Amino acid sequence: MIKNKGKWIALTLVVFVILDVVNGNTYSIMNVESMVYLSVFVLIIAGILFLDKENYKKFFGTFGIILTAFLITFIIGGFMSSKLFNAKRFANVIGDVQEVDYALLYGNDREIEMSYVDKDSAIIAADKKLGELSDASSRFRIDYEEFSQINYDGNMVRVAPLEYSDTFKKYTNLGAGVPYYVMVTTGDGAVNAKAELITLPEPMQYYPGAPFFKDLHRHVSINHKFSYLDDYYFEVDNQGHPYWIVQVITKRVGIWGAKDMAALITVDAVSGETKRYGLEDVPEWVDSIYPTDMLMNQAKDYYTLSGGFINSMTQQRGVMAIDSVEGAYNYVMIDGEIYIFTGIRPIALESSSTTGMLFMNKRTGQAIELELPGVSIPSAEMTSIGSIQEKGYIPTTPVLMNIGGFPTYVMSLKDVSGVVRGFSYVNYQDYTKSSVGDTVAQTEKNYLNIMGDSESLAPEDHDKGEGVIEDIVPIITDGNTVYLIRMVGDETIYSAPISVNDLLAFIKPNDIVIFEYSGNRIYEIDKKPVVTPS
Repeated sequence: MIKNKGKWIALTLVVFVILDVVNGNTYSIMNVESMVYLSVFVLIIAGILFLDKENYKKFFGTFGIILTAFLITFIIGGFMSSKLFNAKRFANVIGDVQEVDYALLYGNDREIEMSYVDKDSAIIAADKKLGELSDASSRFRIDYEEFSQINYDGNMVRVAPLEYSDTFKKYTNLGAGVPYYVMVTTGDGAVNAKAELITLPEPMQYYPGAPFFKDLHRHVSINHKFSYLDDYYFEVDNQGHPYWIVQVITKRVGIWGAKDMAALITVDAVSGETKRYGLEDVPEWVDSIYPTDMLMNQAKDYYTLSGGFINSMTQQRGVMAIDSVEGAYNYVMIDGEIYIFTGIRPIALESSSTTGMLFMNKRTGQAIELELPGVSIPSAEMTSIGSIQEKGYIPTTPVLMNIGGFPTYVMSLKDVSGVVRGFSYVNYQDYTKSSVGDTVAQTEKNYLNIMGDSESLAPEDHDKGEGVIEDIVPIITDGNTVYLIRMVGDETIYSAPISVNDLLAFIKPNDIVIFEYSGNRIYEIDKKPVVTPS
């Protein structure tokens, strides 16, 4: 028998509590790591209780039963949570994937915003801004890991907190906190990053790695001990106040399989106040609820496992690949909400092509499949590089946009210093139709001229209109005749290449026309038949 078992158990519990606080542990049956951690301490205490020096056989019998029970539990739990036996349940975690056509997703009634500025360019701009302030730059650096892309005041921006540049400065400034964060405008038509260093009225006291109990992870774990905490990221509300957004997750398959969102915790970076929200109650200013890696894993399971695990490994009937596996994805803001998108294609198809695009809402997790074959994101990048290889420019990851009614990859071209020097458009359905230019306007003009009489979109994807010609003027651009048209009561200046209809040469003011268009570009036009009274 072990003498003073009570003292040994007490010591074990003290060690457990200290490690619990220092490491910021939380506990959930769905978190296999936390269950293994608890099991180790349970087994240690069981060993202390049942160890008998005079009867080792009895000890190993009792302890062996307990250990075996734990092992069986973990083995059964592992099988219950595996893709081998639950493939279709994994595939269904994504929910209903809504199928939409291009005209609906990118229609004229949608507000679409993209960023010409990628994360690397945003970091360069932020570093430059910080370097302009000697007091701040001598003590702080930008926390690059937390450069979140959000919708702020209707525009796409990236925000990141500052952090102390070394441990000595952090601990010699106890209580001073971090009074700054950086905001970089990446949307609103900005072609180069515009950074602003925000000085807070009160400094942030709670952040990753903060001293003692103000460390973000430790602080949240103490207040939400039995939540399954996952990742966290930095955001600001509509007034620019800083928050940390902490994701609370659950498992949808068995005990430990198929990670999904369960709730969200907001942490006021200044006061430390924490609030837990159900997914339906998250404040409107929070833009990103679902982390990108979670969404992509759910998409991969959906396209891989819908036909079963064995099928995914052997026949692969209906199995699809997503381009995000190769790191090819990007973000676009549609109607004020940020979507991540990537290409999808049959597993046997080369990665240069897609059979459609997958869009996933970062706030709701809703998945939308755009049924439109085209070229992949990596292929569009390569096309762009081929057009400017003599200049050595580097294209940013393409964003799918609606340019004159055509689904088009749009990207900026950077020099080695990260400054945007030009732009490139590549048609989503035909990579041979592409253009480059020094400005957005010039690139778009070149692109629309190249598209000319292209039929990348079916007529049903266009809006239909009727109007009275107020003025029609032919112009010559790059050897092609294009007609600029004004309709009575409509301020839009429409454009239509002569290839649309030779009748354009004979249309004159006061004629009534019917036409199909997208944006300001006309794809079909004809005179409205005159009905004479009988």
